[in-house]
Amino acid sequence: MKCKALRPGKQVHAHLLTKSGLNTSDLDSKLVGMYASCGDLRYAHLVFEKIPEPTVFALNWMVSGSAFNGNFREAIGYFNLTRNLIGYCNKFTFSFVLKACVGLLDLRKGKEVHALVNVMGLGSDVLVGNGLVDMYNKCGEMCSGRRVFDRIVCRDVVSWTSMICGYCNVGKVEQAVVLFERMELEGLEPNEFTWNAMITGYARRGDSNGAYLFFSRMVREGLVPDLVTWNAIISGFAQSHRANEALNVKDARRVFDMIRVKNVASWNAMIGCYGKNCMVDSSIELFERMQEEGMQLSDITFTSVLSACSHGGSVEKGRMLEAYELVRNMPIEITDSIAGAFFNGCQIHGSRDLATMMAEDILKMDLNKPGGFVTLSNIYASDGKWHEVENVRKVMKGKNIHKTPGFSWVQKRAEFVEEEIKKESIKLELGDDEVKAEEDEEGSKDVGAVKFGS
Repeated sequence: MKCKALRPGKQVHAHLLTKSGLNTSDLDSKLVGMYASCGDLRYAHLVFEKIPEPTVFALNWMVSGSAFNGNFREAIGYFNLTRNLIGYCNKFTFSFVLKACVGLLDLRKGKEVHALVNVMGLGSDVLVGNGLVDMYNKCGEMCSGRRVFDRIVCRDVVSWTSMICGYCNVGKVEQAVVLFERMELEGLEPNEFTWNAMITGYARRGDSNGAYLFFSRMVREGLVPDLVTWNAIISGFAQSHRANEALNVKDARRVFDMIRVKNVASWNAMIGCYGKNCMVDSSIELFERMQEEGMQLSDITFTSVLSACSHGGSVEKGRMLEAYELVRNMPIEITDSIAGAFFNGCQIHGSRDLATMMAEDILKMDLNKPGGFVTLSNIYASDGKWHEVENVRKVMKGKNIHKTPGFSWVQKRAEFVEEEIKKESIKLELGDDEVKAEEDEEGSKDVGAVKFGS
């Protein structure tokens, strides 16, 4: 359900509530699903808490809604609640919680989930298997990902594409090609994501011939390259580790100029490519041309330009003054990424005066990530301005930036989920061995135990 359905969904919910004598208990799980799928987790929480005995359907929506909205620890908390309340999970539960493991890059938790999958005999299921392959590959365990892939009984296009992406992302393009050819031999047609993965894999390696070869082959097989494909090639060359960086930029620019109708992602990719290669003038020149052509600038655009200004210690300090004016006159709200890029540039080039000038405005904004604040604090500390350092810390504390997202509910189930979130946070920060030692002292259960029920 799309987000545009939220308003009429709320209207239906209000109508149900005002109907005297109408029992909505049978609809509560569907209401949780409606709110979660529309991204309104607050209302999803409220409806969920009123369900006396939540079904796996309602719990799955809480896991998926949290995971897809970036609240990964909450998703894991609800996953643990599912096991505690009803004692079992289905294949959808596992596929959702594995996305949370990927979001946290939490390989340990991913392996716990995998163990539960095996206990329930779902290891060969294609939906669960695809989630496991994606989790292992993105957490850097390609061998484990391949073992899971080989055990999936009926692989689909997603299975093959996930494994091919994994190989391309670590530079093992030859293995990806073998899988790509085998996929076609087994009668499955690659989709645009499969093609993009192969093209980007070659581009990242600096192999322009290989990238263009697959691009031409894609066209011959009847697929029309869209902007995602073109942008993938540019990003691939930008990320290439080829020794001759000038060739990376040249190849990326050639592809950029071939795109007849560019979108903001095309411009951002090219600006980012220039920035990564310390070509500040070219980056700013393209940024100005982008404005002249009437393109709508995004926060990624500004972040890319600011990053270009901060790349390389040899860039003159005057560039940071340009960056300062750029941030001040932006037509969009300053984001965490923009603030972080600006303060990082100030730190690299010793522009403490600019950081101080911008700090007062940025500290008042509704930023939630610690990166920019930490960098600003370090700039103040290097100047011995400890009072300002303390002010930054107070602002961070006031915004709860270091605090793990949790709940304000007092119900037993909510407390359980909040406790699970805290446990996951502690394990991520301390590591399993230290957590186990602390728990042994307290006589508590092993939070990493793989079992159902209480």
